[in-house]
Amino acid sequence: MLAILRTPEGKKFLTAVAIVFIVAVSVVTKVTFQGVEDQYNLPMENWNVGMFFIQGAWAAIYSIMFTIIGSLPFGFYFLGPKDDRG
Repeated sequence: MLAILRTPEGKKFLTAVAIVFIVAVSVVTKVTFQGVEDQYNLPMENWNVGMFFIQGAWAAIYSIMFTIIGSLPFGFYFLGPKDDRG
């Protein structure tokens, strides 16, 4: 597997995964933290450390899962077979 990722196509795939991860983290973090503020009318300056930890953990879990799901098409495109079968 590492040999495949060291090819030019593998490097393009890893770049696409990194971009998907950055987008997922930014969107999920914004939605997660802003959602708590809006839903409970609780500004972040009133949060305790535990709330930041829990929301950060949820954002990390969701970001990883969205990255895995969002990277699948790039994996098929960059790492799939290169013949004329489609």
